[in-house]
Amino acid sequence: MAALQASGAISLQDIEEQYNPGTNLPSRGLSEFYLGGSLVRANAGNNSSTNMSAGVPTSGTISFNDFYSKERAFKKTFSDGDTNQSADTIFGDDFEVDYPKQLVVGSGDTVGSTSTSNAALTIESNGVGSITVTNEGSIEGAGGAAGAAGGNALEVAGSVAVTLVNNGTIKAGGGGGGAGGTGGKGVYTANATFSSLVDQGGGGTSTPQNNSPSWFTTYGSSGNNLDGQGVVADRQWGGIGAQFNRGINPAQFDINSLGGAGTGLSGACANRGPIYFSAQTNTTGVYTVSASISSLYGSGYGTPQISVSTSTSSSGTIVSNSGTAGITASTTTYFTVFGTTAHQGTTAPNFYYNTLSGSVSGTCLATQAGGSGGAGGVGQGYNQSAASGSSGGSGSNNSGAGGAGGAGGAFGASGSTGSTGSNGSGSSVSFPATAPTNGSSGSAGGASGKSIQGVSNVTSSGSGSLTGGTA
Repeated sequence: MAALQASGAISLQDIEEQYNPGTNLPSRGLSEFYLGGSLVRANAGNNSSTNMSAGVPTSGTISFNDFYSKERAFKKTFSDGDTNQSADTIFGDDFEVDYPKQLVVGSGDTVGSTSTSNAALTIESNGVGSITVTNEGSIEGAGGAAGAAGGNALEVAGSVAVTLVNNGTIKAGGGGGGAGGTGGKGVYTANATFSSLVDQGGGGTSTPQNNSPSWFTTYGSSGNNLDGQGVVADRQWGGIGAQFNRGINPAQFDINSLGGAGTGLSGACANRGPIYFSAQTNTTGVYTVSASISSLYGSGYGTPQISVSTSTSSSGTIVSNSGTAGITASTTTYFTVFGTTAHQGTTAPNFYYNTLSGSVSGTCLATQAGGSGGAGGVGQGYNQSAASGSSGGSGSNNSGAGGAGGAGGAFGASGSTGSTGSNGSGSSVSFPATAPTNGSSGSAGGASGKSIQGVSNVTSSGSGSLTGGTA
């Protein structure tokens, strides 16, 4: 109710109606209305609001004149720029006492929130007694970060009852803009560098041993020693990256000096094979590999093949003649070159060739990740303008550019959805994953906050406005 009059006649009934409403009036003496008693309460120690009965005596002489302009209420009048206000904190222990409480935002003043985790003004659920919010200025929620919801302006928790007199504005924070979509993967031709080359086949000072991986059985039947000693004149590895030459001693050949960017690997031998070596590459991609056989001893060696595997116990991918195989960077990969059958017309299997050779290309089809999506702009909020989204990252090596982030929403509005990333291009591959790909869709913008959260607990009046929905 309104405060007592400021002058003129004042009666005990007027005072009792102010401080003891609803009773059979008058029923008390003036001495029962000292400040600090049960009817005219004093502030609790942690109640920072103004006591609207300040000046009423706490003891001794008391008169009707002591009650001019007095009111049964605790009142908090906000200063312009107050933020993240809590009624429970303001009124302290008195928030849970049945005594009127008033919260006032003056004309031209703004109470705001600096974080979407807090409303500009929160009325907690443990409040007791009448609670009145009078807004002649502005109550403003925080804007949402990129892709996030905006913050609430006025939040009434639980089932506490609030009377709102709104002659100003109450504005929900705008939602943040959504992130732009990632650009699609592209496929490009890369020049690879090989390293850590090892002749797994082994070799002596005159004759290579041509050891084979454990999975390899083509040359493994009885009577098949794998070197050429005792069958033909000693014929040696040409070495990885070199043409066959009987004058090169494999034990002296430095295979680790080969494999520069784009040069690839190759090997040839003139004994029975297989060729068996390992290496690592710096680029994950789809490589061309090949195997070939030439012989002065007739046909019947079957199909020349090359195995590409990351294990000595598994054949991995086997390519006949020429084809492609996926190779992963920084991973030891084993290459085995061989023919599928023995030379025909002999009593024992016969695998010696004029030349058995294999190669791994120095270039590959590699995938390139698309440009990153741009960040969304922040939503409008207290002391914060809505921002445009940022541009997406540019694509390279046939990958698509990332989409731009969406703009942040104005007070009470959702943020915009981010743009879709551009599509990638290039030859189609399926290793290490399918590419090229289309750009991904942008993310949706964040929703607006609420002008009033807990509106079912609020009784409203006044000519002011709400910007943003209620819940």
